[in-house]
Amino acid sequence: MKIAIIGGTNIETLPIPYHEQAVSTPYGDVIVFHGALEDGVEVIFLSRHGVLYALDPGQINYRANVYALHQLGVTHVVGATSVGTCDYTCHLGNFCLISDFLDFTKSRESSFEREHRQGLHAGMEDVFSTTLSMTLESLIREHSLPYAGRAVYACMEGPRFETAAEIRMLRMLGAQVVGMTIVPEAPLCRELGMEYAALGIVANYCTGMTDEVTDRGIGCIMAERRNDFFQLCFDLVRRLSKS
Repeated sequence: MKIAIIGGTNIETLPIPYHEQAVSTPYGDVIVFHGALEDGVEVIFLSRHGVLYALDPGQINYRANVYALHQLGVTHVVGATSVGTCDYTCHLGNFCLISDFLDFTKSRESSFEREHRQGLHAGMEDVFSTTLSMTLESLIREHSLPYAGRAVYACMEGPRFETAAEIRMLRMLGAQVVGMTIVPEAPLCRELGMEYAALGIVANYCTGMTDEVTDRGIGCIMAERRNDFFQLCFDLVRRLSKS
């Protein structure tokens, strides 16, 4: 078993000593970070947006990222994601676990099947790993962190924020949170047989629910939860490495 963490907004580097590795894939080159916990357990980290948020959601090379982890022998992946909430009962700074998604992306390469015939018509029944999600949920409660529960995630193309009308539509379709990055990342992991969980941090109320949505406000909340996110992931790595 080998576990990787994919960092998102303001979660761009490991908080422990690490070294970098350039990984070449059929889809492009990727920088991966390798670290080790105090007990010697390996941690693999990939910054989804690059350092200093170099790439917006539509510019990310999702296939290269996922394939690089696959080449390194990764079997389990936890992806960080900042999310906006459509629900006033879900508070800023809460963690949530993504249980399903609605895909409204438009122009992203979303499959490996053309080149490798892998994952042709891949099923999405367990795209978010039950094992990883249950373990993370248990750890959130053990650490007494604010938790909004499981949530359906609407993935938008970005990089603009959604309109109030779009948020009303998404709420009617069953979305509880909104973001821009989990698709195609989650389905690509599913195609290559890697278990995947998305750990969300509620960083804003969606358009129409508050006066203004800003990158600065989202970044501040993600920064506040950064240490908690890594504590959960490191505990997950330790726990699963013993199983």
